[in-house]
Amino acid sequence: METIIFCPVCNSTNYKTIYPNTLNGNLPCFNYDFSPNHMLTYEIIKCLTCSHEFCIIPFKNIGDHYQSIIDLDYINRKPSHILTAQKVIKIIIKYMPSGKLLDVGCATGEFLSVAQEYYITEGLEPSKWSSEIGKKSGFNIHTCSLNELPSTTKFDIITLWGVIEHFENLQAEIKKIYELLNPGGIVCLWTGNKNSWLARLLGKHWWYIQGQHVQFFNKQSLNKLFINNNFTNITIETYPLTVEFSALGKSLHRYKYLQKLSHIICNNKFMQHKTITLKLPGEMLAIYKKM
Repeated sequence: METIIFCPVCNSTNYKTIYPNTLNGNLPCFNYDFSPNHMLTYEIIKCLTCSHEFCIIPFKNIGDHYQSIIDLDYINRKPSHILTAQKVIKIIIKYMPSGKLLDVGCATGEFLSVAQEYYITEGLEPSKWSSEIGKKSGFNIHTCSLNELPSTTKFDIITLWGVIEHFENLQAEIKKIYELLNPGGIVCLWTGNKNSWLARLLGKHWWYIQGQHVQFFNKQSLNKLFINNNFTNITIETYPLTVEFSALGKSLHRYKYLQKLSHIICNNKFMQHKTITLKLPGEMLAIYKKM
């Protein structure tokens, strides 16, 4: 009997396949080493009703594997994460100048280190390895999944930096965020825009197409998801991704035609720790307010 697939945004069953399953029954990579295996994915389909794209996942609760992740490459990108957080926090302050903040998927606490200067902060991180590093730095981090956090705890701001594309149970996760927010609270997130010209140009080689990403939004589908769950959109703008050239060089290495440039950047001692802010087409920073 054929399984009925429902769109996680609009619940439609009308879809077409965009990319076939290349994992062949295996689990995806859950780190960011950008190896060839990192780009293997489950079948990606597109909803023909709301245009959202998502994976058909053959296993349940693949998110449980985040608990055991050890990602040493992430530590090397710490300066870039902090530089980006310093720019992002200035945007958030315009819409919520004070209050209590929860950073979902806080990793080792880089965003918290910046946000704590302005807000009462807590983090949530399923990876035991990452959360322990953050706790040793003095951050209040819950080592659990989002649905395990008690809904009696309330926040004024919930942030999701590169997180929503990992959500397996999308509607349940958004409803949980709504429950955790105080009236008038905001959710701030960063994710990719599948309808951007750069994403369309790169196709399967777009950097968001990777095994651990199971949701692929565009502005329309992201708005539909939140508006249908009693949020109103405040802003959608370009995410100010700030990176050291060493981190940029490693990211570029995944593209064969840019590997020579990657090698030059990674081996240039004068460039490695210099930074650049990239406002790339398709990198969405979205803020929604609880109605």
